[in-house]
Amino acid sequence: MDSLAHTVTLLLADARLPSGGHAFSAGVEPALQGGLARADVGAFLRARARTTTLVDAATAVVARRAGLSGESYAPVERAWAARTPSRAARTASTDLGRGLLRLAQRLWPQSPAIVALTAGGATTPPRPIVLGAVAAHTGLDPEALIRVAVYDDIAGGVAALLKLEPGDPVDGVRLVLDACAAVDPLISQLAALDSPEAIPASSAPQAEAWTEAHATTNRRLFRA
Repeated sequence: MDSLAHTVTLLLADARLPSGGHAFSAGVEPALQGGLARADVGAFLRARARTTTLVDAATAVVARRAGLSGESYAPVERAWAARTPSRAARTASTDLGRGLLRLAQRLWPQSPAIVALTAGGATTPPRPIVLGAVAAHTGLDPEALIRVAVYDDIAGGVAALLKLEPGDPVDGVRLVLDACAAVDPLISQLAALDSPEAIPASSAPQAEAWTEAHATTNRRLFRA
Protein backbone atom coordinates (compact mmCIF):
# COMPACT_ATOMS: atom_id res chain seq x y z
CA MET A 1 0.00 0.00 0.00
CA ASP A 2 1.14 3.57 -0.61
CA SER A 3 1.20 6.36 1.97
CA LEU A 4 -2.39 7.45 1.25
CA ALA A 5 -3.69 3.94 1.81
CA HIS A 6 -1.82 3.63 5.10
CA THR A 7 -3.19 6.97 6.31
CA VAL A 8 -6.74 6.11 5.24
CA THR A 9 -6.49 2.80 7.08
CA LEU A 10 -5.67 4.70 10.27
CA LEU A 11 -8.47 7.19 9.67
CA LEU A 12 -11.07 4.48 9.12
CA ALA A 13 -10.03 2.82 12.38
CA ASP A 14 -10.24 6.11 14.30
CA ALA A 15 -13.41 6.58 16.36
CA ARG A 16 -13.01 10.34 15.88
CA LEU A 17 -13.71 10.05 12.16
CA PRO A 18 -16.87 12.12 11.52
CA SER A 19 -18.93 9.34 9.95
CA GLY A 20 -21.49 8.69 12.70
CA GLY A 21 -20.08 5.50 14.14
CA HIS A 22 -20.34 6.84 17.69
CA ALA A 23 -24.12 6.39 17.53
CA PHE A 24 -23.93 2.62 17.06
CA SER A 25 -22.98 -0.17 19.45
CA ALA A 26 -22.31 -3.06 17.01
CA GLY A 27 -25.18 -5.00 18.55
CA VAL A 28 -23.88 -4.75 22.11
CA GLU A 29 -26.73 -2.62 23.48
CA PRO A 30 -29.43 -4.84 21.90
CA ALA A 31 -27.69 -7.90 23.32
CA LEU A 32 -27.47 -6.48 26.84
CA GLN A 33 -31.10 -5.37 26.71
CA GLY A 34 -32.01 -8.84 25.48
CA GLY A 35 -30.47 -10.47 28.54
CA LEU A 36 -26.82 -11.08 27.64
CA ALA A 37 -24.70 -11.07 30.80
CA ARG A 38 -21.79 -8.63 30.98
CA ALA A 39 -19.44 -11.58 31.46
CA ASP A 40 -20.54 -13.02 28.11
CA VAL A 41 -19.85 -9.92 26.00
CA GLY A 42 -16.45 -11.26 24.95
CA ALA A 43 -18.04 -14.43 23.58
CA PHE A 44 -20.71 -12.32 21.87
CA LEU A 45 -18.09 -10.16 20.14
CA ARG A 46 -16.09 -13.18 19.00
CA ALA A 47 -19.26 -14.69 17.56
CA ARG A 48 -20.17 -11.40 15.90
CA ALA A 49 -16.72 -11.19 14.34
CA ARG A 50 -17.23 -14.61 12.73
CA THR A 51 -20.77 -13.90 11.51
CA THR A 52 -22.24 -10.41 11.01
CA THR A 53 -18.88 -8.63 10.88
CA LEU A 54 -17.38 -11.26 8.60
CA VAL A 55 -20.25 -10.84 6.12
CA ASP A 56 -19.71 -7.08 6.10
CA ALA A 57 -15.94 -7.41 5.66
CA ALA A 58 -16.36 -9.88 2.80
CA THR A 59 -18.94 -7.58 1.19
CA ALA A 60 -16.45 -4.70 1.37
CA VAL A 61 -13.83 -6.84 -0.40
CA VAL A 62 -16.19 -7.66 -3.27
CA ALA A 63 -17.37 -4.03 -3.45
CA ARG A 64 -13.72 -2.94 -3.67
CA ARG A 65 -13.27 -5.21 -6.68
CA ALA A 66 -16.41 -3.74 -8.31
CA GLY A 67 -15.12 -0.22 -7.66
CA LEU A 68 -11.78 -1.01 -9.28
CA SER A 69 -13.34 -2.61 -12.35
CA GLY A 70 -16.16 -0.11 -12.81
CA GLU A 71 -18.85 -2.74 -12.32
CA SER A 72 -22.19 -2.03 -10.67
CA TYR A 73 -22.40 -2.25 -6.89
CA ALA A 74 -26.02 -3.41 -7.10
CA PRO A 75 -25.31 -7.18 -7.21
CA VAL A 76 -22.98 -6.82 -4.24
CA GLU A 77 -25.60 -4.96 -2.26
CA ARG A 78 -28.26 -7.56 -3.10
CA ALA A 79 -25.96 -10.33 -1.92
CA TRP A 80 -25.23 -8.44 1.30
CA ALA A 81 -28.94 -7.84 1.95
CA ALA A 82 -29.73 -11.52 1.43
CA ARG A 83 -27.16 -12.35 4.09
CA THR A 84 -28.43 -9.70 6.52
CA PRO A 85 -31.97 -10.87 7.39
CA SER A 86 -32.69 -8.24 10.05
CA ARG A 87 -34.36 -5.16 8.61
CA ALA A 88 -33.18 -3.15 11.62
CA ALA A 89 -29.58 -4.24 10.99
CA ARG A 90 -29.85 -3.28 7.31
CA THR A 91 -31.26 0.12 8.26
CA ALA A 92 -28.46 0.70 10.76
CA SER A 93 -25.86 -0.18 8.13
CA THR A 94 -27.47 2.19 5.64
CA ASP A 95 -27.35 4.97 8.23
CA LEU A 96 -23.66 4.26 8.78
CA GLY A 97 -23.14 4.15 5.03
CA ARG A 98 -24.71 7.57 4.67
CA GLY A 99 -22.24 9.06 7.14
CA LEU A 100 -19.24 7.46 5.46
CA LEU A 101 -20.53 8.38 2.01
CA ARG A 102 -20.85 12.04 3.00
CA LEU A 103 -17.24 11.98 4.13
CA ALA A 104 -16.02 10.23 0.97
CA GLN A 105 -17.91 12.61 -1.31
CA ARG A 106 -16.37 15.62 0.41
CA LEU A 107 -12.84 14.22 0.28
CA TRP A 108 -12.85 12.61 -3.18
CA PRO A 109 -15.75 14.14 -5.15
CA GLN A 110 -14.30 13.18 -8.55
CA SER A 111 -13.52 9.55 -7.71
CA PRO A 112 -15.30 7.19 -10.17
CA ALA A 113 -15.59 4.54 -7.44
CA ILE A 114 -17.27 7.02 -5.08
CA VAL A 115 -19.47 8.66 -7.73
CA ALA A 116 -20.75 5.24 -8.81
CA LEU A 117 -22.24 4.66 -5.35
CA THR A 118 -25.12 7.02 -6.13
CA ALA A 119 -25.13 6.83 -9.93
CA GLY A 120 -28.55 6.92 -11.54
CA GLY A 121 -30.21 8.14 -8.37
CA ALA A 122 -29.35 5.03 -6.38
CA THR A 123 -30.19 5.15 -2.70
CA THR A 124 -27.48 5.27 -0.06
CA PRO A 125 -25.73 1.90 0.05
CA PRO A 126 -24.87 0.12 3.30
CA ARG A 127 -21.58 0.79 5.02
CA PRO A 128 -19.60 -2.18 3.65
CA ILE A 129 -20.33 -1.11 0.07
CA VAL A 130 -19.15 2.44 0.76
CA LEU A 131 -16.13 1.09 2.61
CA GLY A 132 -15.24 -1.04 -0.41
CA ALA A 133 -15.53 1.98 -2.70
CA VAL A 134 -13.25 4.00 -0.43
CA ALA A 135 -10.75 1.14 -0.49
CA ALA A 136 -10.88 1.03 -4.28
CA HIS A 137 -10.15 4.74 -4.57
CA THR A 138 -7.46 5.01 -1.91
CA GLY A 139 -5.54 1.80 -2.64
CA LEU A 140 -6.33 -0.28 0.44
CA ASP A 141 -5.49 -3.90 -0.26
CA PRO A 142 -8.10 -6.56 0.57
CA GLU A 143 -6.40 -7.81 3.75
CA ALA A 144 -6.06 -4.31 5.18
CA LEU A 145 -9.69 -3.65 4.27
CA ILE A 146 -10.86 -6.76 6.13
CA ARG A 147 -8.83 -5.91 9.20
CA VAL A 148 -10.08 -2.34 9.38
CA ALA A 149 -13.70 -3.45 8.82
CA VAL A 150 -13.50 -5.99 11.62
CA TYR A 151 -11.62 -3.70 13.98
CA ASP A 152 -14.01 -0.79 13.46
CA ASP A 153 -17.08 -2.89 14.20
CA ILE A 154 -15.66 -4.61 17.27
CA ALA A 155 -13.99 -1.50 18.69
CA GLY A 156 -17.27 0.37 18.28
CA GLY A 157 -19.02 -2.31 20.29
CA VAL A 158 -16.44 -2.15 23.07
CA ALA A 159 -16.63 1.66 23.19
CA ALA A 160 -20.40 1.35 23.63
CA LEU A 161 -19.95 -1.30 26.31
CA LEU A 162 -17.88 1.09 28.41
CA LYS A 163 -20.82 3.51 28.40
CA LEU A 164 -23.46 0.88 29.05
CA GLU A 165 -21.54 -1.19 31.62
CA PRO A 166 -18.57 0.93 32.78
CA GLY A 167 -15.39 -0.95 33.57
CA ASP A 168 -11.64 -0.89 33.10
CA PRO A 169 -10.90 0.25 29.51
CA VAL A 170 -7.88 -2.07 29.44
CA ASP A 171 -10.28 -5.01 29.69
CA GLY A 172 -12.03 -3.60 26.64
CA VAL A 173 -8.77 -3.66 24.70
CA ARG A 174 -8.49 -7.38 25.41
CA LEU A 175 -12.00 -7.92 24.09
CA VAL A 176 -11.06 -6.18 20.84
CA LEU A 177 -7.86 -8.19 20.45
CA ASP A 178 -9.62 -11.49 21.08
CA ALA A 179 -12.51 -10.80 18.70
CA CYS A 180 -10.24 -9.58 15.90
CA ALA A 181 -8.02 -12.64 16.37
CA ALA A 182 -11.06 -14.85 15.78
CA VAL A 183 -11.11 -13.73 12.15
CA ASP A 184 -7.36 -13.96 11.50
CA PRO A 185 -7.42 -17.54 10.14
CA LEU A 186 -9.99 -16.49 7.51
CA ILE A 187 -8.39 -13.29 6.21
CA SER A 188 -6.48 -14.72 3.25
CA GLN A 189 -9.57 -16.65 2.14
CA LEU A 190 -11.80 -13.59 2.41
CA ALA A 191 -9.28 -11.39 0.61
CA ALA A 192 -9.51 -13.63 -2.46
CA LEU A 193 -13.29 -13.29 -2.88
CA ASP A 194 -14.18 -12.11 -6.36
CA SER A 195 -17.97 -12.30 -6.74
CA PRO A 196 -21.12 -11.47 -4.77
CA GLU A 197 -22.06 -15.15 -4.71
CA ALA A 198 -18.84 -15.94 -2.84
CA ILE A 199 -19.71 -13.73 0.15
CA PRO A 200 -20.16 -16.04 3.18
CA ALA A 201 -23.67 -16.45 4.54
CA SER A 202 -22.87 -16.55 8.25
CA SER A 203 -26.01 -15.80 10.25
CA ALA A 204 -26.53 -14.81 13.88
CA PRO A 205 -30.26 -15.38 14.54
CA GLN A 206 -30.27 -14.47 18.24
CA ALA A 207 -28.34 -11.24 17.66
CA GLU A 208 -30.68 -10.36 14.80
CA ALA A 209 -33.71 -10.93 17.04
CA TRP A 210 -32.19 -8.67 19.70
CA THR A 211 -31.55 -6.00 17.07
CA GLU A 212 -35.16 -6.15 15.88
CA ALA A 213 -36.48 -5.78 19.44
CA HIS A 214 -34.04 -2.95 20.14
CA ALA A 215 -35.35 -0.97 17.17
CA THR A 216 -38.79 -0.69 18.78
CA THR A 217 -37.73 0.60 22.21
CA ASN A 218 -37.21 4.21 23.22
CA ARG A 219 -34.97 3.23 26.14
CA ARG A 220 -31.66 3.13 24.36
CA LEU A 221 -28.44 5.11 23.96
CA PHE A 222 -27.48 3.77 20.53
CA ARG A 223 -29.20 3.26 17.20
CA ALA A 224 -28.28 -0.43 17.02
